[in-house]
Amino acid sequence: MGICIYCGSSWRTEEDHVIAESKGGKRTVSACRACNRSNGDKPPMGWLRWLKKNKSYRWSRIERYNRGKKNDIARKVQKIRDEN
Repeated sequence: MGICIYCGSSWRTEEDHVIAESKGGKRTVSACRACNRSNGDKPPMGWLRWLKKNKSYRWSRIERYNRGKKNDIARKVQKIRDEN
């Protein structure tokens, strides 16, 4: 399927609805199983904040992978990284 848009993993990727399908989301991206399953129906910013606070290993992978990138996910990661 590809590479996880969040952490860069290529292991066990699946389609992830950026906004939950139950909340009207239609756009899908490639995400590893760990990222896809942990975000549930949380919006991207809420999920990333939750990860930063509760799942330091996953957060550090995502932060490291998105360092220096300019896409939408990378901008969200950078914004949350810079929050107090």
